[in-house]
Amino acid sequence: MAEQAIRDSPGLLRNQRVDGQVPLPKEGETNVMITSALPYCNNMPHLGNIIGSTLSADVFSRYVCTKNRNTIYICGTDEYGTATERQAMKEGKTPQELCSHYWKVHKDTYDWFELDFDHFGRTSTPLHTDITQEVFLNLRKNDLLERKETLQLYCEQDQKFLADRFAEGTCPYCSYP
Repeated sequence: MAEQAIRDSPGLLRNQRVDGQVPLPKEGETNVMITSALPYCNNMPHLGNIIGSTLSADVFSRYVCTKNRNTIYICGTDEYGTATERQAMKEGKTPQELCSHYWKVHKDTYDWFELDFDHFGRTSTPLHTDITQEVFLNLRKNDLLERKETLQLYCEQDQKFLADRFAEGTCPYCSYP
């Protein structure tokens, strides 16, 4: 009975959104965007993905919504990186095939845990690429990037730089460890 009274209290619990409708910023209101660390999309989701990032962001999002603040909770899978490339090679798939499979597994798992994302996306989509490039160009235009030189392993045969995860042992040419 008390629960019903709380739910009927005006301004206490968030106004329910229509499924599939992503909230947009509203002029003159407090607009809150929440996200969490994007899990790599190279294997099965695990409790670390949930407890370590997405669950706490979900709880915070729900709390902010109880204050009737215009809130959007976005997340998705990180589909780039050495771990994804290595797992794709291990499974005999392209990185895109691997990520398409595991994105669905991640999404289904988070849905099972009832995490309430307004949008659960992928870093490989054209929209994400456009947004990322726009952020980069704005940073560059405003002189907020810093150029640094670093040493990185390079494979002459494949003609590409290698992440340290690919390198084992000593270089047969120069004996670099």
